[in-house]
Amino acid sequence: MTNTPAPANDTATYVIPVFKAKPGHADELEQLLAVLQTASRRDDGCIEYTVISDEQDRNTFLLYEKWTEADALVLHNEKQHVVDFLASAAEHMAEPLNVHRLRPIA
Repeated sequence: MTNTPAPANDTATYVIPVFKAKPGHADELEQLLAVLQTASRRDDGCIEYTVISDEQDRNTFLLYEKWTEADALVLHNEKQHVVDFLASAAEHMAEPLNVHRLRPIA
């Protein structure tokens, strides 16, 4: 894989949601995220959807998401598997979901 920057006219949407599990809830949150990852990768407009665990903090998980455009992300967030995930994950989260919206700089 090369580190080719996205073109300036790239319409892709990038986000990194960060999830913090309550102490003792990391396994449950990880399982829910794995199910979400599998379902979300099938959503229209999904280019990349990868769950990542923080090697230095067992209770922290990140999603790396890349969508063809902002509308694809909006539609994804309305899907039942996302709604169900958020409802189920809430009891395992130590703090509210923190979503970083990103843009390529080059």
